[in-house]
Order: sequence, then C-alpha cells, then structure tokens
Amino acid sequence: MSSMEEVFLLALLCEEEERLLNLKIGSINLNAENTDGLDEFIRDLKTIVEYQQFLIRYVKDLNKLLSVPTALLMVSSVTEMCINMYILSLNGDIIDKTRIILVSLCILMEYSLVYGLPAQLLMDELAATADMIYHECEWYLPILRPLRNDFLIIIARSQKSVRLRAGNYHVINNQTILLMIKTAYSFYTFLHNIVQRANN
Repeated sequence: MSSMEEVFLLALLCEEEERLLNLKIGSINLNAENTDGLDEFIRDLKTIVEYQQFLIRYVKDLNKLLSVPTALLMVSSVTEMCINMYILSLNGDIIDKTRIILVSLCILMEYSLVYGLPAQLLMDELAATADMIYHECEWYLPILRPLRNDFLIIIARSQKSVRLRAGNYHVINNQTILLMIKTAYSFYTFLHNIVQRANN
C-alpha cells in the first residue's frame, strides 16, 4: 500500500469520525422540564464545536499534503488510459487487449475506491452536520434560547464546503472517475486523428 493510499485511508477515518460527530449531536438531549441537564448539554455542545473545528483543520491539512500528488496521479492515470485506448484501437493479440482492459479497470477502481468514495463520504457527512443540529437538537426550547447563536455557528460552519482537492483545481468525489474517462477519451480521439492525418 502506497503512502498516498494510507493518507486517503486516514481521510476515510476522518469521514467515520464525522459520522460519529453526527451521532454525538443526535445523542445530546435536554428535558424541557429539567434545567439540571443544561450544564451538561453546554459541555457536550462545546465538545462538538471543538471536534468540528478539529475535523475542518484535518481536511485542510490533508489538502495541503495531497493536492499536488493527487493531481499528478490523476494526470498520469488519464495519460495511461489514453495510451491504453490507443493501443486497443490497433490490431493486436486478444490476450494483450484483455490485459490492457484489466489494467485500465484496475486504475479506475483504485481511484474510485481509494480516493473518490472516501472524499464523497466525507463531504456528505460534513453536510449532514447542519441537518443533525437542526433536527436533533431541540433548539426551539425556551431553555436553549441562549445557545441559539452557538447552533447557528455550527450550522454556518457546516455550510462552508470542505472538500478534498487535486491540485487546488478539481474536487475529488464520485464523479472524478467520469471526468478522467472523458478526458482520456478526448485525448485519445485527438491522438487518433493526428495519426490518421499523418498516414494520409
């Protein structure tokens, strides 16, 4: 397993931590008749805010570490798929063509399962935090009126998009694979047209 795959497994762990954060939000309750639990509720809410800040910083650090290597991996994968498409268009042995197809599928599966899926899950969980606060915390209770600003801060912070990026120009998600295939096919058609013109 490469070091980039290990770091993206850490991104998957970060997504799991975000899911746990949403479960924590759902678990804090306050009885409307009992004001004794207000201090504990405030402590839990403070812990959730600190944990959310940690996760946002963690994603920023991942972007600092991985944006350039991920972009280089995308470019090299697109180049390899383009070359594979060109080799498939030539006359050749069926075993070689099968091998090339399998290599291309492995490239797509690796990028999808190791990079695209964890990044998409992380974005989905971060977006779900605002919904958890709105639906699970009983912010409408009169006893929680002083904490409404805190709820708004958590919701506003959740609305800010936190995304894993490749080279600060492309967001990594489930649609990255489609973009890579379309780009590789575009380069393949360009290369194929140049070779045909050179032969004519």
